[in-house]
Amino acid sequence: MAWTELWKHRARRGVWRLLTVLHHLDFAWLLPCMARLPLGWAFWLGHLRGLFNARTGRDWRSMALGMRHIRRQSVAGYRLLPVTVDEAQLRAWSDERFVVEARDELEARLVAAGRVHELACRSVNADGGSFVEVAAGRSRGLLLLTPHFESFFVGVAFAARAGATVNLMSSAVTHDPRVDPAVQAHFSAKYRGLEPWLNGGQVLDMEQGIRPFYRMLERGETLVVLGDAPVLPNGVSATVDFLGTQRLIAGGALRLAQKADCDIGGYVCRMERPGHYVMEWCEPGPANDPATIQRVYALFTQAILSTPGRWWASDLLPAIPPCPKPAPDYAVLVLSDSPLHDTQELAQGLRTLRRLWPGTAAFPVHQTPRTSTEAAAWHLCPADQAPSLGEVLDAKGLHHLLVVLNPAVLATTELPQLLAECLDSDDNALCALADDARFAHGEWAPGYSTQVDFERYVARRAALPLAEPAPQNLRADACVYMLRLDRLRRDREHWHPLWETASWRSLPSQLGEGSWRAPRAFVHSYANYQQGDRAEMLELLPANVRRLLDVGGGEGGFARAFIRHRGGEALLVEPSKEAAQRAMSSGLQVFNFGIEQLDAHQVGHIDAISFLDVLEHLEDPLSALLKARRLLGPGGKLLISVPNAGYWPVVRDLLAGRLDYLPVGIVCQTHLRFFTANSLEHLLHDADFDLVALRRHGPPASPELGSFVSIANAAGLHCDPENLATESLHVLARAR
Repeated sequence: MAWTELWKHRARRGVWRLLTVLHHLDFAWLLPCMARLPLGWAFWLGHLRGLFNARTGRDWRSMALGMRHIRRQSVAGYRLLPVTVDEAQLRAWSDERFVVEARDELEARLVAAGRVHELACRSVNADGGSFVEVAAGRSRGLLLLTPHFESFFVGVAFAARAGATVNLMSSAVTHDPRVDPAVQAHFSAKYRGLEPWLNGGQVLDMEQGIRPFYRMLERGETLVVLGDAPVLPNGVSATVDFLGTQRLIAGGALRLAQKADCDIGGYVCRMERPGHYVMEWCEPGPANDPATIQRVYALFTQAILSTPGRWWASDLLPAIPPCPKPAPDYAVLVLSDSPLHDTQELAQGLRTLRRLWPGTAAFPVHQTPRTSTEAAAWHLCPADQAPSLGEVLDAKGLHHLLVVLNPAVLATTELPQLLAECLDSDDNALCALADDARFAHGEWAPGYSTQVDFERYVARRAALPLAEPAPQNLRADACVYMLRLDRLRRDREHWHPLWETASWRSLPSQLGEGSWRAPRAFVHSYANYQQGDRAEMLELLPANVRRLLDVGGGEGGFARAFIRHRGGEALLVEPSKEAAQRAMSSGLQVFNFGIEQLDAHQVGHIDAISFLDVLEHLEDPLSALLKARRLLGPGGKLLISVPNAGYWPVVRDLLAGRLDYLPVGIVCQTHLRFFTANSLEHLLHDADFDLVALRRHGPPASPELGSFVSIANAAGLHCDPENLATESLHVLARAR
């Protein structure tokens, strides 16, 4: 095995060296040669070059960083666009992105070769007119914004054809020593080759200082700046309407234009056919006029959403998140009834919800000391002690009430805002229901295991509609919803019969068509955490196991599954009083304490003992297994399931400085011990058990995992792909 891994490692290093050589030759030799060919041949070869880059998933940034992150980040960016498409379309856009960027590199070499005069360009504007009217004969400076879209670079030269002095703000990012020298030479030739076509303009790196750009604008010249860059750490930001929502972008250019008291305009340059282009532009206006900025970014948004694959900065979109919107005025009513009552998991979950949804207004009904909480906006109580809808509505002044019927939920900070926006989308909306993992299927089936993945999943749901009519099953079984109290008061006579009689749980159904679904507002209930039957674990148990002791089995789901499928007898050890009572009510024999307090005469002969997702919660798992060994005779079976601490999303998050505890899952707040297959085998050996079978459980391997392994290998880090792909470990052991 060691030799196989060594061979694979050397093979990967050899492939990387080959790609590095090809990358150097590409920029040092191929691109300059292509720029000397007839235009038809040059563009045809440029297209093939782009397809090759798409096939390998690499460009100069990927090669400089030693990873294939551009495709992954580009697809992540496309998922954040306000459109709904399948995986095949995302892949097609990603391929097109590589082709378009490769063509821009060819066009830069054509400019450097002095062939701009061979390229034709026309200009269009929704209101008519010509680009010449925008750039030439101006008394004020003009800041022209453009995105990394299609042929923006030759667009700079076309802007100068109008007769104005045009300058370009560039970046020194290619000076990074990790960038291949041939790539650095390409960018130097690209910028120096552009300057002869700019009517005396210059290409300057912004890192060299901002003062020269002020002077350019003060002289009435034109300055072209890329306007789709994310905010840098400690950088200046600006809020713009971009790609369907308000976003924070790098705001240095806008501040520059405002301080220079110049105008702002925008353009995108498209290729209609090889060598023929069109400049789409919007009417410039004062930099201090918000309507001007809105026009510019509306142009960018329209261009990008019409052909997303031609926006070759799509990988930057995850770093340009939507601006947080002000929270609505809302109070929170939480019904504390839960199957997880008095558990550490629910206690931590409630602390998290208080932090995520603190409320912005005082709860409208007086809170007695028995039901009061630290937060005035929160009202936490059992359902039978909750105020009625009428009591809440009689208290004036509050517009929104967030109702949490089941506090055992995972959620994100944005949920109250998204529910409020759903209510604002229709004047007749009275109740907005959060979507629930129980109703998410197909493309939207949950597939997350850490807080980071959960946040990414919810962010991806921004492509779903903001609001839609709620189906009957969701109205009848919602976990979280928000009421528009002022509208219920407005229609007081119509809804008055509900004020005193409706329960908080039945209210969404009773409001009928007034209840709307908010697909972007998503929660995941873990209320059934102790109710799973874990029937998949029965496959590991030998057929001759007739008596089973299940340790920490919650409400007895696995014990009942054993009885149902095997016809044997099952006993349960469960320390939680509430879970033990529910298990006993189903007919199981339950010991309501830990296994350490269990005597052998209480259980008699046992064929197998199971610890399903239990050992990680114990302060001393070895002591528990030694006790199990004493209860079992030689040859007795031990069935174990534990989460794998080496699962790759956990490792990935740690590398990014994240370890977010959750109420459930691999990084559950109540986990005291962490295991991999290696440490679990050592634990079994110390407890006098022999390993019989080890089954690794996890979702199908994803392209993202493959990229993660490739990145680690390229960095010289040894990793175990099988371990990284394992979410949980299922083990059958035998007592010696």
